[in-house]
Amino acid sequence: MKNFLFCMCLFLICYCKGQGNDSIIIPASSMLKDLKPGDSITFYQCHVEEAIQQLATASGQTVTGKQQKYSITEKYVLIKTETGYDVKYYTSSLSVFPNKKFSGLKIRERPYWEFKKEKIFTMREQDLKVFIALEKKGREAIEYDFAITRYTTNQIIIKQRKNFKQLVIDGNYVISRLINF
Repeated sequence: MKNFLFCMCLFLICYCKGQGNDSIIIPASSMLKDLKPGDSITFYQCHVEEAIQQLATASGQTVTGKQQKYSITEKYVLIKTETGYDVKYYTSSLSVFPNKKFSGLKIRERPYWEFKKEKIFTMREQDLKVFIALEKKGREAIEYDFAITRYTTNQIIIKQRKNFKQLVIDGNYVISRLINF
């Protein structure tokens, strides 16, 4: 039932893209609620994808492995402006499943996680609704959820300075597939 309601919410967001300029109501429980211009908040999303690894050797041979599960960690730094949000989007290298580093993101990001800046863009109003919806949909992670396993393949950490939430997202909702950038 929750998945159905979430899907309907996302459908309405997509349907209303061209519709009027409705204002967004940010829930009081959201970490986005009290941001002022110049403040930033970081969303990390770790999700698992199935992929086939291909390696190129120094001699030019290509070796193809078997299909495996890999975790991908994406980082979105939302910076509040007078008119909306600017976003810096980063990705990390693929790490063999399970991604043990994900629970460490709530403590401190490490250089060896190798986040690479991919884009900087201004977020549209409907994209902000995706971040709000995922924050509402997620359930608070417990100790057993910290490592990415087959039961917790999609997680989000929302961090602002020392405040953070770690949420498990049921379903295959990936921010980079839901927003337009």
